[in-house]
Amino acid sequence: MVLKGKEAIKARLQHKREQYMHQKEKSEQMKCTIQKTEEEIEQLEYILDKMEHIEETNREPQIIPNDKVGETFAHLCQMFDYIQHRYKLFFKYSLACEVVCARYKFRSRSHIPGREYLSSATVLTYFKRERGMVNARYQ
Repeated sequence: MVLKGKEAIKARLQHKREQYMHQKEKSEQMKCTIQKTEEEIEQLEYILDKMEHIEETNREPQIIPNDKVGETFAHLCQMFDYIQHRYKLFFKYSLACEVVCARYKFRSRSHIPGREYLSSATVLTYFKRERGMVNARYQ
């Protein structure tokens, strides 16, 4: 009887150790998630501040003609890399593209009424393509 109780305690102890390790792993993952969320909040606040500044100055977005889109994105990617390096931060591409869309309008090849400018998703695709991040099937 005592032997059976001892085995039950050992099994329970092993179970609790495994549970503790699992909880510790989850805790580490949560810390990483919290840190990334804090960084994203800071980036969103920065972007919101820049967008509000653009609105307050009543400046119209600069319009980039279709034939200059490639050159413009090459320059924007260089600036993006410089800013990340200078501030030693990782900025999300989608957030950078929101700022780019707020400051610039890119003329589309399409001459369909109501679709004369590139969408944010298309700008993000151009940005990733310039950085060599788009899958080969899209190039």
